[in-house]
Amino acid sequence: MPSPFTVRPLGPAIGAEVLDLDLADVLLPETLQAIEAALVKHEALVLHVPDLTLAQHLAIAKHFGEAEVHTFYPNLGEGFEQITLIDSKLGDRADMWHHDESFLPSAPIVTMTQAKILPPCGGDTCWISMTTAYDALSDRMKQYLDGLEAWHDMNGPMTTALRQNVVTHDRYLEVIKMNKRHLHPVVTTHPVTGRKALYISPTYTTHIDGLAPAESDAILAYLHAHCQHVQFVYRHRWTVGDMVIWDNRSVIHNAILDYKPHQRRMHRASVFGRNAVHA
Repeated sequence: MPSPFTVRPLGPAIGAEVLDLDLADVLLPETLQAIEAALVKHEALVLHVPDLTLAQHLAIAKHFGEAEVHTFYPNLGEGFEQITLIDSKLGDRADMWHHDESFLPSAPIVTMTQAKILPPCGGDTCWISMTTAYDALSDRMKQYLDGLEAWHDMNGPMTTALRQNVVTHDRYLEVIKMNKRHLHPVVTTHPVTGRKALYISPTYTTHIDGLAPAESDAILAYLHAHCQHVQFVYRHRWTVGDMVIWDNRSVIHNAILDYKPHQRRMHRASVFGRNAVHA
């Protein structure tokens, strides 16, 4: 069966774009399966879909699993509670390297964001292939990391947000009381490809369990610097209507905040695996 669209790689490590996609066919099983296969292969997938409807956005999300009603961000409501609004005019920002919600027992497996309002310049988003970054480590480092676990915690970013006046003190206390933190392997294995990936970020990962603080800090500092080498990165310059889907199991991202005082508004859906634990 011929492919329902063309896939063009955008980088050797991560990133591809979908060309010749007919939105009339976007929700057909064979189209959704082809999107999923391309995503698993390329880890971040760009769809140029300015006419995509909210219903189609949500249906694509639900193909991958359970669409999330986000705890912290506002949503579009009226049947689209699973589509989150990320708007710089509301103080929303994601200008830090992170896996989405890795402080949960089971973080979202896939995230998809569509650009609705963009600044005249700036506002790019970058993604890092944590599988390619892992592959580039020395065998000695891979052996050292095998079996280690690290803590991921929401409290640190919330403290930063409070200091920057992004959240109120009441909201800060509300989130801190949720105690959103969890222990995850430093190296994970992708359930579909079997590839190993680093599962850490400078935003949510606080320390490696069982290591002395100085040792944990040194190892994490090395790994964070290693992952941010340019050869592991795809940087996307948005056009209104672009939707990027990425594999949150093997990718971290950073939405660059370089466009003030202009507005940047995105529609975002994130998806839990069907057997996820995210309480």
